[in-house]
Amino acid sequence: MMPDPITAIEQAYDFELPALYKQLYHDGMLDWFLDGGFPNPNWHAGIFPRLRQKPPVLLFAQDFELYAPETVPALRSDEEDWGSAYQFVPLGHTGGGDLYAFCPTLVANGETPITLSRHDSNETTVLAPSLEAFIFREMLHRATSFDEYDLTGYAGFEELRGDLQRAVQSISPYLKPEWHTLLAEVYARPLRLETVVLPRRQYTIESLLPDAEFEEILRREMPFEHLDATFEHFPE
Repeated sequence: MMPDPITAIEQAYDFELPALYKQLYHDGMLDWFLDGGFPNPNWHAGIFPRLRQKPPVLLFAQDFELYAPETVPALRSDEEDWGSAYQFVPLGHTGGGDLYAFCPTLVANGETPITLSRHDSNETTVLAPSLEAFIFREMLHRATSFDEYDLTGYAGFEELRGDLQRAVQSISPYLKPEWHTLLAEVYARPLRLETVVLPRRQYTIESLLPDAEFEEILRREMPFEHLDATFEHFPE
């Protein structure tokens, strides 16, 4: 008899998953596929409309794709091929193949930080001190910019806003009340234009939350000494 996905992950990585991950799994909040089976060529037409009613965790995050828990144990062989000096337990990935993971090597105060490791460079960034903080950070960051690609399939921004507000509501039982209140306030704001200034050019984006305020909130709400710190995951 095959172990359940939570037990299989813990055995494969010799790592006790955070209680929040286990709760999200048992509540169906880590299920982006509903009927099982992935990849699903009919996901957008058949599964996504149902998920929109009560979005699972980080369904609408920016450039984040959750690894189905059932697939995580098999990823252990990939991690061993890495030969990293750090342990990473996969959580998700970007569209380009960068790895979001728990990093037990950096555990502090009983919490396991979430990191992002680049697939094309020897660099890992510490994004949050815990899974709860990572969920908060990703949903907050989602509000910092919107473009035409984000509106694909929507009649307009207000329809997308409805999905994002449902996403905020669906994760509310898993966040500090003050974090949920802050997210709800951000997603109720009017959409406005922001100018992004780079050394050689500037451009405008639509936003609910300016980058400067996003950074200020992170520093205020996550007093974590390793926040946004980077390190080389391959030993020299």
